[in-house]
Amino acid sequence: MSNPQTTTCDAGCNQQFTVDQFTTERIGNGVDKIYFACTHCNHKYAAFYSDIGVRRLQAKIRRVQQKFANPHADHAKAARQETEIQQQIKERMDALRLKVEGEGGLNG
Repeated sequence: MSNPQTTTCDAGCNQQFTVDQFTTERIGNGVDKIYFACTHCNHKYAAFYSDIGVRRLQAKIRRVQQKFANPHADHAKAARQETEIQQQIKERMDALRLKVEGEGGLNG
């Protein structure tokens, strides 16, 4: 993680700690939980969830972002594509969070 962040463990020990890395845990059905943990009490905070669909969209957005380095590429079109893919990623991650953390989810 390039910019470590200081936060408070509001669901555990209430102590401040620095988030300097994320951990990936395979939780089932091809879903990964990307989280950070309190360095004092080890309480886990889910940053986001990922599956093959999210990972494919992330690869797609990286390809679109490479167009910004090309001076001959249509940067306005690339920016629109980037925004659309970001929205798709957000929607998919939100749905995964609901599926995992919601009532009767993968953890329930």
